[in-house]
Amino acid sequence: MESTIASKIPFKDLCHLCEKISVSVRNKKSELFRKYYNYFRDYAKKIKQESPSLDDSFYPILRLLLPQLDRERGAYGVKEHNLAKIYIRVLGLPKDGHDATKLLNFRAPKTAGNLAGDFAEVAFWILKSRCPEGGSLTVKQVNMHLDNVAMKHAAHDPRGVDAELVAMLTSMSAAEQKWLIRMLIKDMKLGFSQGRIFGIFHPDARELYDVSNNLHKVCHLLRDPTTRLHEVEVSVFSPFRPMLAERCNVRTAEESMKKSHFYYIETKHDGERFQLHMENGIFKYFSRNGLEYTDVYASILTPHIKKLLRPDVKSCILDGEMMGWNPNLKCYKTKGNNFDVKFLKEGDSIRPCLCVFDILFCNGQVLTNKPLSERMKHLENLFTQSEGIMMYTERKEVTTGQEVIDELNLAIDNRLEGIVLKDPTSIYKPNTRKGGWYKIKPEYTEGLMDHLDLIIMGGYFGEGRRKGTISHFLIGAAVPPSTEGADPVEFHSLTRVGSGYSMDELSELLLKLSPHWQRVKPGGQCPPSLVWTKEKPDVWIAPHNSYILEIKATEIVPSNAFKVDHTLRFPRVEIIRYDKKWSDCMTITEFENLRKEASGKLYSRHVDADDELPVPTKKKKRQLAQVPVALGSQFRGADVSAVDVTSNSLRQKEFCVLTDWKEHTKQNIEIKIAQNGGTIVQSTGCNTFCALAGEMTLRVRTVAKFGQCNVVHISWLLRCLNAGLLLPWSPADLLYATETVKQELSTKYDKFGDSYTEPLTEDTVKFVLEEVERTGSSVNLTEEMVADFEIELFSGPSPFAMFRLCRVYFDKYMKLNDPSSEASTCLDIEELDFSFCGGQTSTQIDELTTHVVMHSSCQDRLNKIKDVNRNRIRKFRIVSEQWVQETVKCKKRQDERDYSL
Repeated sequence: MESTIASKIPFKDLCHLCEKISVSVRNKKSELFRKYYNYFRDYAKKIKQESPSLDDSFYPILRLLLPQLDRERGAYGVKEHNLAKIYIRVLGLPKDGHDATKLLNFRAPKTAGNLAGDFAEVAFWILKSRCPEGGSLTVKQVNMHLDNVAMKHAAHDPRGVDAELVAMLTSMSAAEQKWLIRMLIKDMKLGFSQGRIFGIFHPDARELYDVSNNLHKVCHLLRDPTTRLHEVEVSVFSPFRPMLAERCNVRTAEESMKKSHFYYIETKHDGERFQLHMENGIFKYFSRNGLEYTDVYASILTPHIKKLLRPDVKSCILDGEMMGWNPNLKCYKTKGNNFDVKFLKEGDSIRPCLCVFDILFCNGQVLTNKPLSERMKHLENLFTQSEGIMMYTERKEVTTGQEVIDELNLAIDNRLEGIVLKDPTSIYKPNTRKGGWYKIKPEYTEGLMDHLDLIIMGGYFGEGRRKGTISHFLIGAAVPPSTEGADPVEFHSLTRVGSGYSMDELSELLLKLSPHWQRVKPGGQCPPSLVWTKEKPDVWIAPHNSYILEIKATEIVPSNAFKVDHTLRFPRVEIIRYDKKWSDCMTITEFENLRKEASGKLYSRHVDADDELPVPTKKKKRQLAQVPVALGSQFRGADVSAVDVTSNSLRQKEFCVLTDWKEHTKQNIEIKIAQNGGTIVQSTGCNTFCALAGEMTLRVRTVAKFGQCNVVHISWLLRCLNAGLLLPWSPADLLYATETVKQELSTKYDKFGDSYTEPLTEDTVKFVLEEVERTGSSVNLTEEMVADFEIELFSGPSPFAMFRLCRVYFDKYMKLNDPSSEASTCLDIEELDFSFCGGQTSTQIDELTTHVVMHSSCQDRLNKIKDVNRNRIRKFRIVSEQWVQETVKCKKRQDERDYSL
């Protein structure tokens, strides 16, 4: 008997649920999951009556639905590129073939099409015709395989990882593999937040997870949704989500200080948030995400901390910041200084130092519900400070907004990240920003930060809602030209940026850049005038076609990933500088001077208490000088003022031409429209009859996104002009169709664009077959199926495929059944005729052979072939070349008779 209910739940059912949730509208997603969970509980109750010892926990399913929260299973070490190589090997795909290229370059729209950026979807469409309909694995078996993948990865056994993945992939349908991939890369794309899943599972699930970071514990303690967990406590060795601080503008800080007579001010450390758990001399360290790093600090930190704690402390949980300490300079190093405090080792020049600012558990007592001022009393003298080992975070009491401003200015002078303001009455609330803690940084106050004008050098294809389009940019600074007043000719990479702008602002920028993008060649070789190092973009752009971005960041830090040998921490776009010429970007010299001026910090000015308080408003675009922007010739409209109207076939119709097509330029097409009485606009509107395009470009997708009008292929317009009238649209003519047009066409065409009444043409056949292939509806026909189809089509055997069901061995090799031996040419013509008329040839006599053709002048092996035939159950016919010749002649005579009629 199986020990868990997960062994009775098919994995394909869970995948079916995920598929339904992912494609449903927002308000339906919760209903689907609630229905599934209620079904699970009813099913588990029924099964448990038959098998009382059965484990009915929802954990095996929940850990698959929320793979990013599962802490009990280690990392898989599997990313999209690894999976692509496994699929190519398992499926036997040609390495340079179309499908292999789509898997390896799944982010590129040119290869992956509208699925670009979503590896699971790309893999699904490639696997759809190659996999069985339904898999046989259960949820328990999938979890066991995933456990093995994690263990093999931890043991540095890549072959073992591959073997486990292959075992799963070969036992699943394409749909199941799509969701397995998303579980492996821990990005489910359900459009359904973990908070909503927790809320349906149990009202207290989110709160318990925040204090435990343990899905298994959540499922174990909260099995019954009707039983509430009245007191959620932190416990030793169970990591929890730390309490967070709310952003605060220093000029409005005093408004947040009305609750208490005084507030605490603490130094804002620039390290990694960590918890220290200790009980009976055992120490464990957890990051803010609940990951354990005890092995890292066991030898370089624990022995020292043991000596610093008071002897009467038997257990405790401390909250703090793990900082990097430079013993030689006796100062902290920020986490942007090319080191990671989570992976320091004995003997490194930087050592870890725990800066403690809160205590949540002490000698068996939970302190989270105690006010901060009381928790501080427990923290006082808990340990003896030791420089560079374990220290208290500096804390002061303030009562006015001016004191807060003074402390921030002091932090600016000391090159610190900022300050933290804390309400002394606040209790500790895991994973919340609304508990009375406020973080104040210079960047939160307008006017304190330096901005950098940097040029776009390249772009990166995005994922999720931005898949298939450029979402991030590689930006850089100019090498100062040798001649004063000249334009720079070389640009060096500095950082990568992908935030700060709205989707509309990004669309506008991409519309201007899209004609000029060029693919980065394999190997990432730098194009002329652009220089980058490790960080390579997917596409690049020539500087004179590019634009300047005004960038805001917190700090300049060393980095060997960029040519400048430095980069920016937390860069974001403040504004797109269309008013600036491309050559006016920041130079490397200006950048270096700025870095030295404030030791890398991008703030050095003080807050003035007399400054007028800002009025809370929505962010507005900065008013820019109106500089005319030169529009590329391919986007300019034609001058039709002097065009003579020769026809009224397009009268009272408004058109918007979006692209060129073949030898027809945009301007040439607009002139033709004007000559036939049509009206031309440069942007679509509610009166636009249709937009015209030759291919699907970014601008075409933008027009389609707003859905105002149909986008029609330019070839349709040319046919209309030749016919002298407006022809009806077919699915093959439309690059995008509105819902109204789609409904109209659905009564005349099937889902592949095949007309119910009109005869097919060469172009429409090609379109229909492409649609069949694109939708994954193609069927691999056997020879027997093709023959049946031909009999139905021709009311008998096809006159074009008389040999359809024949599989023939032509006896032309020096050695029987040995195609590697020398071959004669005596049967070549007959073999070509045979193949042309639908026959199958084979290089050996096998079980499927129906005929053996021997040349009448060379029958030395006749007896030997007869012996082979005698030993077979299914006999073949032995014929001469004349059989092929006569059959073909009969067909030709039939053709002549048909022609004479």
